[in-house]
Amino acid sequence: MCLRGILSSYLSSMIAGETRMPTRATIIAVNKHLHPVRLATYSARCGNDPFLALELYKWNLHLSAAFQQVLAISEVALRNAIDQQLRTWNAYQPHHTRTGATHGADWLIDPARPLNSLTRGSRRTATQHATEADGNRDSKHPRKGAVITHDDVLAQITFGVWPKLLPTPNAGDASYRGRQVLWRDALPSEPIARPAQPGFTHGAAPRCQHHGSPQ
Repeated sequence: MCLRGILSSYLSSMIAGETRMPTRATIIAVNKHLHPVRLATYSARCGNDPFLALELYKWNLHLSAAFQQVLAISEVALRNAIDQQLRTWNAYQPHHTRTGATHGADWLIDPARPLNSLTRGSRRTATQHATEADGNRDSKHPRKGAVITHDDVLAQITFGVWPKLLPTPNAGDASYRGRQVLWRDALPSEPIARPAQPGFTHGAAPRCQHHGSPQ
């Protein structure tokens, strides 16, 4: 069997959840085409046994897939919870350029301080992506050419942005004061649970997405 056939057969059996032991030729072929650096941690944990290393690699893939399902729901729930709180807070903040006025609820379009500085880069990128998404819409799409809204930009905000709005223990961080203000004034209540380690989920996401080695 050619190399493509060997790899295809192995991957198919893995996806199907089959438990039969792969042949030595399959093990060698798969190990050969997975970078040594990627397999190094698995091999070290398995006494350099190529079969066990591959089994551990498969287990980690399944674990990553399970995490992805949870993260997909958690990301949307976290995004919507924070957005709801920030909309309420932003709408009552005095406008820093228009005397006597307040900001609107759409904090991604008209952010009050310190949201304006904390999210400047991410808002710019998300707005660009929202504009590109509109450009990719079919000409018959009901929102083709529509004005970019807060919700359009929100949909493009990445998961990594949210931890940057939560408190940091580093008092020397340039965003320390602003993040404390948001945590105290804008995000004081449920449904946002206050985590002991806000960065945990953020750190887990990229490891799952890139099938990182077990820690």
